[in-house]
Amino acid sequence: ANVAPISPDQMITVDKGIARRIGEKVLGEDPGLGSRCEVDSFYMQNVAGHLYWIAPLVHSGFWKWQGNDGTPGYVVVNATDERDYRLVKEVNGKPIKIVYQKNAYWGEDLERHIYMSGFNTLGRTDYTFEVDDNWQPYWTVTLYDTKVGFSGDDATGVIVVDPESGKIEEYNLENVPSWSDRIHPESFIRDQVYDWGDLVNGYINWAGTDKIHPADESCVVMGSDGNMYYYLGLQSSGADEGTVGFMMVNCRTKVATWIQQAGATEAAARKSAEGAVQEKGYVGSEGITYNIDGHATYEFLLKDNAGLMKMIALVNVHDHNIVGVGTDRLSAIRNYNVKMNSRGNASVGNTSDLEVVNANSVITRFNSEINNGNTVYYFMIKDYNVQFYGTSSISTELCLSKPGDKVSVSFVQAGTRSDVEVRSFDNKEINFSQNPVEEEIVSQIDSTRNVREETLRNDVMDQKWENLTPDQKKELLKKK
Repeated sequence: ANVAPISPDQMITVDKGIARRIGEKVLGEDPGLGSRCEVDSFYMQNVAGHLYWIAPLVHSGFWKWQGNDGTPGYVVVNATDERDYRLVKEVNGKPIKIVYQKNAYWGEDLERHIYMSGFNTLGRTDYTFEVDDNWQPYWTVTLYDTKVGFSGDDATGVIVVDPESGKIEEYNLENVPSWSDRIHPESFIRDQVYDWGDLVNGYINWAGTDKIHPADESCVVMGSDGNMYYYLGLQSSGADEGTVGFMMVNCRTKVATWIQQAGATEAAARKSAEGAVQEKGYVGSEGITYNIDGHATYEFLLKDNAGLMKMIALVNVHDHNIVGVGTDRLSAIRNYNVKMNSRGNASVGNTSDLEVVNANSVITRFNSEINNGNTVYYFMIKDYNVQFYGTSSISTELCLSKPGDKVSVSFVQAGTRSDVEVRSFDNKEINFSQNPVEEEIVSQIDSTRNVREETLRNDVMDQKWENLTPDQKKELLKKK
């Protein structure tokens, strides 16, 4: 693949650190609860198609465990909206009681309970608090075996534990409940990706030819297909400023996709993001690559010294000098697209596989605002329930347009987004006359754009050809 299949519709704007701060705030709002419980580790989860950080309440010590019959719920923080959080104490009218947990003792200790229930001969790891699509909580634990002597750990199944009754259900890899996001632990995946990159040319490779390894930290993201993936940046062994792409590994099936994307590493892109607001002293979070209108783009959360998210930065993977910042997701995307247009986006990404829509309609609403020193024009057109926007770099006719004007616009298919940048804009009510010199300049610009787009398409096709196996190449040549 050439662009990471991660849609900005599910762009993560709340990382684990921010989620923990919110969780502690929620617990502190109930002094009686906060005095006997604490918030455990947060785990990213897909619940009914939306991303959430979820963490159970656990006992804060031995005496708190002895004096209470379990803990009464869990904390939920929306991973795409820090204002959406809550403490869940009941499901379908029934109070939640987390009796079996990692902070309990004796027979209620989660690991001891599983061990004493007949799983003492199996490897167990990745104790995760998950909820199903009805918000019913469970503990999920991965069962594993070693495949290379005493190493090579690999998942063989999953057990699901009811946190109140302690009932245990065992599943093999093929019949794990669909609501469980993680079957293969992140540590297993990272080790296996490292081995894959280290042994790319076999055990005997003294020169280290073609060796690659995971860069920085891995994280969990939601793909455009609604499945959860481990996301790992990849770079050549010894390289420190360039990436060779990204690996996305399905958390349930372990099917891996290598997105071959040359450009800046996450660390280099983070420096650019922090440099865009260097006067504020914000620090960038871990980066995730999103597909923004066909361009591979890093997203960083910029946080202050207190760990609070203040801004979002988007950095182009191919050219990390292109940085867009905003106080929220939509404003960051708008600013990023403005910067892309000012640089000439045909040179920094692949848009050949995107569905471009051409529409002839009438403007129904029109307005403008100043965004980071640039005037951005917003409008809506008849029969399209989205907000379009663009700058004068797309068309000087934007600043002269008004409701009621007939226009022709082109844009990339929006998906579920409500904000869409136009690729071209033509107001049919306005006809500028051009002298011969202006016509020649416009002709040269169009010719240059066509050559650049054709070159980009050829580069993409060459890359796809290189990714084919010898048998696939032979098959294609036969068809021709």
